[in-house]
Amino acid sequence: MRKLPLELTEIDYARKPLDAATVEDIVKQAGGVGPVLNTRHATAKEKGWVAKPPPAAEFAKAVAREPNLLRRPILVAGGKVIIGFDRAAYAAL
Repeated sequence: MRKLPLELTEIDYARKPLDAATVEDIVKQAGGVGPVLNTRHATAKEKGWVAKPPPAAEFAKAVAREPNLLRRPILVAGGKVIIGFDRAAYAAL
């Protein structure tokens, strides 16, 4: 990603968690909780979120406490959200 001809601002949300409002905005841009949910996380499995993701507000509060519930990386550019490593989507930017 760093080799892309784009100006990027990197946010390490594992070190400095995102606030709930930011997470809700990302979820909205991504089209729902499902695309941004880290389905390998123990909490996601325990709560049954893998099969049925929670409402955005509930998920945002959980992510504020446990940032690893978010898939990585998340790239927000020009009103578009790319979740996970997606070389083709990066190239399309």
